[in-house]
Amino acid sequence: MTMNRRRVLALLAGSAGLAMRSAASASLSAEQVLTDMHLSAADRQRVLGGEFITADVPRVSDRDLSFAIAFLVKSSPAVLGDRVMSGDLVTADAQVQAYAELKGVGSLADFSRLEITSDEARALSTARPEGIFNLSVGEFAALSGAGGSAQAVLQELRTLLLRRYQAYRTAGLSGIAPYQRGGGRVTDHATDLREASEATPGLKTYLPALQTVLLGYPTATVAQMRETFFWDKSLIDGKATYVLTHLIAVPDGAAYALVKRPFYASTSYNGEQTVAGFLPVPEGTVVVLATHAFTDQVAGVGGSMKRKMGSSVMARKMREIFEAGRKRVGS
Repeated sequence: MTMNRRRVLALLAGSAGLAMRSAASASLSAEQVLTDMHLSAADRQRVLGGEFITADVPRVSDRDLSFAIAFLVKSSPAVLGDRVMSGDLVTADAQVQAYAELKGVGSLADFSRLEITSDEARALSTARPEGIFNLSVGEFAALSGAGGSAQAVLQELRTLLLRRYQAYRTAGLSGIAPYQRGGGRVTDHATDLREASEATPGLKTYLPALQTVLLGYPTATVAQMRETFFWDKSLIDGKATYVLTHLIAVPDGAAYALVKRPFYASTSYNGEQTVAGFLPVPEGTVVVLATHAFTDQVAGVGGSMKRKMGSSVMARKMREIFEAGRKRVGS
């Protein structure tokens, strides 16, 4: 990958805002939108030929696995937006074993589809801060105190997820409890999400109201904003992982800005934020997105190499999810 392409794709999140304004106000071709993003002729042809263009984007912490992707889908932004908001992107992920939408204030009944095995219950009930789980002090204590019954541990897990959902829905980033680590250390995932939101230049320049929402949710809102919450149980790297995700969609003319924010993940990674632009063109929709996924596993000694490898793996998985979703809408 050339330095120019790295630089351009690192700025895709910023270019997305400009392209959304242009694509929404005129009937531009995919070729023109991609040209406006300063992609090379070769990379434009790759995107128009159905390929995914990927690259690194600037990281916001030593826990950050960041990357950008651009590709073409033959459906309209409105159709894609509806599919994403309905949970279609969740079910397109082969790692997802179970999921359900969370509505309103939420209840334990929303987690009725969540089940765990006896081995998964044992892992949760014996979890310690030095281990692999992302839990607060109180959550470690609650799961440990559930005893050996898988049903009791499941009930505590459902309660834990409900409380985290309710805290985020009530207080946004301020409601995300830090993860307790060994030796009294903590990981503050809210700080990572805040820095990721502040590091997206296109939002500040072209869609400042959406950036305000990401930083000030739930107090801050934007006209015509749609939001959905989901929980899911996924098998990631062989580990059962329980995830809470906030989806936001904001139309801008015929274009869409979408945000996928898994604000809690029990293990495997800390959480994530993806900001995407769905840009209308006669050929369908040009999709550009920038992702920041966070994990403590790439911090510390050898972190640079770990982050490089981790970003590559995350980008590949994201491509697989979008490719599966693209096939569902016949693109």
